[in-house]
Amino acid sequence: MVRLRDIISISKPVRISSDATVDEALVTMIENKTDFLLVNRTGIDDAYGMITKRDLIDGVVSKGLDMTSTPVVECSRKPVVAVNNLDLDIRWVAKKMSNEGVSKLMVFDREDFLGYVSDVDILRAVAGKSSAGRAEA
Repeated sequence: MVRLRDIISISKPVRISSDATVDEALVTMIENKTDFLLVNRTGIDDAYGMITKRDLIDGVVSKGLDMTSTPVVECSRKPVVAVNNLDLDIRWVAKKMSNEGVSKLMVFDREDFLGYVSDVDILRAVAGKSSAGRAEA
């Protein structure tokens, strides 16, 4: 059985301030060669957010909004979709992604951000498990 702890990405996502503009988010994505950013909380009573390249297309470009004045928080997903049980079987992680309509989940241990897991991570684990089973046969 493959668990969430086996596939969690070690690398931390690039962060951006919630008061940054969409233009700043796009530049940050390009400079860091990533397709999403973790939007920081403004305080202890706030939630983390996430902005993806899809959010930029759907929430800003397609609506003709000004990227230099639109705040990230207006088109980010907030709160992020997260999981916090590292022992979860990846089937349940995949089910959570499917139910929420997302391709990335943030992973927390209470307040501590541990990393993230993506649909690609799940598919790699499934492919690895599948090819290991074929090799044994």
